[in-house]
Amino acid sequence: MTSLPNPVTTSAADKEKLLSLLHETKERFLASFAGINDEQSRCCPAEGKWSILDTVEHLTAAEQTLLKRITDTRRPRSAATPNREAIFLGAVADRTRKLESPETARPRGRFADLGEARTQFATARDSTIRFVEQCTEDPRATEATHPHPMIGVVTMYEMVIIMAKHAERHALQIEEIKNCPAFRALAAGSKS
Repeated sequence: MTSLPNPVTTSAADKEKLLSLLHETKERFLASFAGINDEQSRCCPAEGKWSILDTVEHLTAAEQTLLKRITDTRRPRSAATPNREAIFLGAVADRTRKLESPETARPRGRFADLGEARTQFATARDSTIRFVEQCTEDPRATEATHPHPMIGVVTMYEMVIIMAKHAERHALQIEEIKNCPAFRALAAGSKS
């Protein structure tokens, strides 16, 4: 797929699509760990792999960082910035391709438990939704630099797509964690 400049301005319908995507992926992500207790949230599927709590912490930190990028460091879009909306819509949630998280979004014990992490993620996502609702600029007319070097410069519209689909990606990761043998054994023990 090629990356072509996008001279199209953002319509009200496009903005609604972004908002719908943010709401849908928020609910999907939160539902992915509903009913998980604290012990289960700390279960790692394997050495060096993230637990559910780690995953929620990562997504929360990433959401906060990316929102800061589009609120504080956006600038007018360069004519050289390509349009990669379709690429991000299709690729961000794809779990077959693994990317290493930037240091700032790696889990490091920011939250005492899953309840706190859940609340902080919901607050961060609500801030993103509020920003998009209140934004009066054309989100395709500004750009910011994504902290992951493989992504680089993106339009504000693309950054919001990335944020939304990132939550979907990690909802899928949580489903993978819940299906690992260590988690299933722990969950089975909790039921007895």
